Amino acid sequence: MPRRSAIAALLGCFAFATSCTDDADQRFYEHGQLPGLATDQWRGEELYLRYCAGCHGEKGNGKGLAAPFLEPKPRDFTRGVFKFRSTPSNSLPTEADLRRTIREGVHGTSMPSWKTLPDPEIDAIVAYLQSFSRRFQREKPAAALPLPGAPADLAAPERVVRGRQAYDDLKCGLCHGPEGKGDGPSAGSMTDSEGHAIRPFDFTRRAPKGGSRPEDLYRTFMTGLAGTPMPDYAESTRDETQRWDLVAFVLSLRAGAKETR
Repeated sequence: MPRRSAIAALLGCFAFATSCTDDADQRFYEHGQLPGLATDQWRGEELYLRYCAGCHGEKGNGKGLAAPFLEPKPRDFTRGVFKFRSTPSNSLPTEADLRRTIREGVHGTSMPSWKTLPDPEIDAIVAYLQSFSRRFQREKPAAALPLPGAPADLAAPERVVRGRQAYDDLKCGLCHGPEGKGDGPSAGSMTDSEGHAIRPFDFTRRAPKGGSRPEDLYRTFMTGLAGTPMPDYAESTRDETQRWDLVAFVLSLRAGAKETR
């Protein structure tokens, strides 16, 4: 994010935090949140207003004071749609998924890591976030998909070669480009489910948003990114070998780009 935008975002967050009142009951009923919040959700409200509302908005609708300065836009929690999950497409995330995103942040965006927060505070924020969408009252997250550990030979040249073929077979280049630079033929016309213009990820420049470990990339390929054109490949891939081959190739794009600089 440009330095000027980052400063504006920080100022927006600070302005919001200093404007919050202590009248939690008033806020609760005015903002149309669900009745019957548990104790940890009330604690979560206090923490959310302090750390999150400057970007995500007091109502959780992604319209905080800093939001106009941010790309990508902050998540609208009221929609109940989350990109980073261990659950199948169209499912809610698990509480562990929400904790992971808060703790780790989202690479390459204005969403920071909150590793400095104690686990009970992160748990309270998660409980409060779930109050913004009725989906959490009506549905339960599906079971998390199995997440195996990366094979020992992930960086083997033969895996990378096979992964290149998987990348082509799955038509990843239509969006991400033939060399993974985010410049595929569909790149200029893509939007998310909220109508925001988005660009396919450039695998050659930085770690993926969902995490830098091979297992993080595998999880994204298997679950997709809800609310975006990025599908899941759980059914499209043949087996575990092909899935890890794809991970190996995509990781090689960034490694190869570093070697040429």
